Amino acid sequence: MAASLEHPEIRAYLDLDRPQVTEEHLRQAFDQPRIISEVLRADPAYFELRGRAARVDALRQGLIEARERCHATPFLPLLLLVALIYWLADAAIGIPWWVGVLVHIWPLGYCGVKEFRDPDNRSNFVDQMQTAVYGVAWAASAADTEVRLAWWALVKLKRTMNPIMRREMTALLGPDHESLLVTHSHDGLIDAGNPRYWISTQVESALQRKLDQMSGGAIAICGPRGVGKSTLLKKACQGRLGPIPDLHFHTIVQTPANYRPEEFLLSLFQSVCRNYLALYGRRPRTPFLFRSRARAAHRPRRLYHSALRSAQLLSGLGLVVLAIQQEVRGLTDALYQAAHPAAAGWAMDLREWTLTAWHMHPAISRLVLLSVGALLVWWADPRTWLTGRPTRRLVHDCHNYLHLLQHIQSVSASTSLGASGRALTLGIGRTSGSSSRTFTYPELVWEFRSLLSRISAIERQDNMKVFIGIDELDRLGSSEQARAFLAEIKAIFDVPRVYFVLSVSEDIGAAFIRRGLPTRDVTDSSLEDVLVIEARTLEESRQLLQMRVPGFTDPFVALVHALSGGLPRDLIRYTRKVTETHWRTRQHGLAALARDVLWEEAAQALAGFRVLLARHDDSAATAQTVHDLHTLVALIRDADPTRAHPELEQRILQLAHSARPPHGEGADPAGEPDQRWEEFSCYLYFIGTLLEVFARRNFAARKAAYTGPEKAPADLQRLAEARLEMTISPHSARKILEQFRVHWALRPATLPRIVQPPGPDAQRSRASAHNRS
Repeated sequence: MAASLEHPEIRAYLDLDRPQVTEEHLRQAFDQPRIISEVLRADPAYFELRGRAARVDALRQGLIEARERCHATPFLPLLLLVALIYWLADAAIGIPWWVGVLVHIWPLGYCGVKEFRDPDNRSNFVDQMQTAVYGVAWAASAADTEVRLAWWALVKLKRTMNPIMRREMTALLGPDHESLLVTHSHDGLIDAGNPRYWISTQVESALQRKLDQMSGGAIAICGPRGVGKSTLLKKACQGRLGPIPDLHFHTIVQTPANYRPEEFLLSLFQSVCRNYLALYGRRPRTPFLFRSRARAAHRPRRLYHSALRSAQLLSGLGLVVLAIQQEVRGLTDALYQAAHPAAAGWAMDLREWTLTAWHMHPAISRLVLLSVGALLVWWADPRTWLTGRPTRRLVHDCHNYLHLLQHIQSVSASTSLGASGRALTLGIGRTSGSSSRTFTYPELVWEFRSLLSRISAIERQDNMKVFIGIDELDRLGSSEQARAFLAEIKAIFDVPRVYFVLSVSEDIGAAFIRRGLPTRDVTDSSLEDVLVIEARTLEESRQLLQMRVPGFTDPFVALVHALSGGLPRDLIRYTRKVTETHWRTRQHGLAALARDVLWEEAAQALAGFRVLLARHDDSAATAQTVHDLHTLVALIRDADPTRAHPELEQRILQLAHSARPPHGEGADPAGEPDQRWEEFSCYLYFIGTLLEVFARRNFAARKAAYTGPEKAPADLQRLAEARLEMTISPHSARKILEQFRVHWALRPATLPRIVQPPGPDAQRSRASAHNRS
């Protein structure tokens, strides 16, 4: 109970200083027999431990009864001593199993015959074996039960108690407990790319099925930015799509924004060579001049640290030996004095028996030696010497390729012939030279395909695949540039057992889906298949965030899911913003945190649109609109997020429903500002809707009243759909929001009461109103 109360998640609830949730209240709740019985029944391991404890008691009783029936003889202790010595020697230097068989044969053969001549000794031996069996079984079972009991008491019991304690705590907090943000760790937001926070989805299973049906080629992953294409690409290349990781040789490269196909393929070629060398623990070779300077610069530091660690190791070992030398010497002398006479006699008997068997039974002796020698040769596995040669040649070729791709080589030769006399000198000289040139693009493609084919052939012997990941292909500007890129490098895609995984934009994916309607383009001839990734659903976002941020309850998941549209990258960004606001303001309630985050979003949208509007039109009418937006931004930033401001929220909704700003003379009525106004006003409408949903009290009761299986348009998932629809059509997104507002019974936008901003203008307006009165 005390350990569970100190759990970070439980302690976070207790630190809320709510009068209905205290340690005393929780202790009183857990003192009830109903809770104790529920805790024990919730974990099946408890009943398993009781059964194991009963078996331990039965084995202990059998051990006591068997021990009382036998008396000690030197045979069994000697056998155990030999086994112990063999085990220690095997652990220290490594001994083959057949040596162990030979070591154990002589006490069994020599002492066993002597032991079993007497009938009483035979029955005693059976009792000793029963005692040994009971002892080993009892010790193993008792140790296993103690370890399981400790694990259950220290770990599993707390895991069982924590959910029940949270349930009792939420019952004490009341029906709106989920509207409190209580987090104790956000490591999943700091280390967002850590594989242990990856959540498996149906998309991964679909990609695994597609890869299993291919023998190589290129497959593209498409979807909106931030949907998780890069993460899925890494998981596919690293073999993490299934529950059990697969070993693959993989290389992942990023596509530059400005590229030349030759330079990209050259970089990919070098990355494959480096990664293959790293797979076998090799480093690329560099010229001597570059290598010698790097080593010379770090040699004193390496020598210093190496000498320091060696001195620490030797000092520690010396102190340990000095501390236990007397005990070790006494134990060694006792063992030597006890075992030397018997061992010497047994050794002489064994030597005589071996010589007699060798001379009297030469055929059997030679057959035994031949069998042991053949077994040792088989264990050495000489086939690996031959199969390792292609790998060594390939590693050597990777070194050569890197040297050839990174450096220009030149070779020169000179020949001279001469003769001299007192008055005559005759000489003949010849000099020739050659220098290497870079690969042409067709040669580069051919060499790269050849290298990948050889790597694939070798890795296939170990049932491994080769994966090449080309990420960020959607950064190439337009879809025409991406198609031109695919047209240039598609010649490397058809290497057997080599899988190319590409992340592309939605345009490339749509072009592949529309292949043959009416014509085919480069995507059809370059890609084997395209996997489309959709945004996360609300349930998938809940799983992702509760793994990364324990304590992030469903209302907060729904808020950040709506703001992000279900895109994992934005989902993590908005979750960081909510947690940062929580730590900054020390507010725990959903309404206050949602109001703070959403007002900041609205202020940023207003400030960004002001800059865009002022840049494209500097007329007087536009200046008035820019000033009104500035006033609204000031009101939002000066507002107190701990209490509701319905007038300010209504002003935001009114701006979202207002007409387009007036145009200046000569301005294009269908220009960029008007298009941006549609997007901007729709986003304000979206923010205003979120404020009315999440920045109100009793969220749980309102959600239960307005949502359900028969109220699909009122589902909170619709807010995320509206956010994604803004990237396609603001008008369509407005219709989704209007349907949602109708089913949630949200108020329509009305003309707000004019709120003057604080400052001299407000004082003058109040003075003029007083004078008129």
